[in-house]
Amino acid sequence: MFDLKRKITDFFNKSNIINKINSKKFIFYFLFGLKSRFKQFKININTNCLVFSQYPGAETKGLGGLIAQYPKNFEILCLTNGSNIISDMDPVESASIKRQQFYDVMKTIRIKGYKIFDIDSKTLKNHYSTFKKIDISEIDYIFVPNIYDNNIDTISLLKHFKQILKDKEFKPELKILMYESDFPLCTLDEYVDISSIIETKKKMLRTYYPEDKYPELINKIIGINSFRSIQHNCEYCEAFMVFTPDEFIKIPLI
Repeated sequence: MFDLKRKITDFFNKSNIINKINSKKFIFYFLFGLKSRFKQFKININTNCLVFSQYPGAETKGLGGLIAQYPKNFEILCLTNGSNIISDMDPVESASIKRQQFYDVMKTIRIKGYKIFDIDSKTLKNHYSTFKKIDISEIDYIFVPNIYDNNIDTISLLKHFKQILKDKEFKPELKILMYESDFPLCTLDEYVDISSIIETKKKMLRTYYPEDKYPELINKIIGINSFRSIQHNCEYCEAFMVFTPDEFIKIPLI
């Protein structure tokens, strides 16, 4: 398998047939498309889950249903303050509104622990000193955004996370789950049925995206949960790509 990866990598690096496609990105899609198993994700009463969100609301888009089902098992860390999310507003005011929305959502579902960092949007790359203080030693599952979300803070988040995996202690059985926030995953490993709690997820999303300002956005977000359920006996589900720490560290970043 490793020989196959090397040969494919060499082929795309040396050839000119895909001039405008990042070869590492293409290889990532191809190779991990071979590992899909798509089983049901389950946690128990003692499971500790940590979510990294690249901006306020990303966590709810990607796994709002799951965290609403198991709020006592989750800690949510939002790494930026949303200072550029509301485009027609002063960055300070935008950050203030997005921060309050984040607090309101976390309080609504009574999440075990949550924090939003006072880091401006698009500057996370400069803040590894803050990121490295995060303790992952007792975590069973860590949730991170899709590597191809096309968001500069997503890439910075994942680069920082790779570094703490190299520098810090974690459980041998730790699993990393990549979730869908701004862009669909290329392949899926596990899913969770959120049909019974879909109205709660919609309520969470409405806090971030009021329907008078974002018409149809919530329906579009929920649409992917409906689409993902086609292969399963449910109405709505959230889906994830699962990695061991070693697998995750080897993922190429654009």
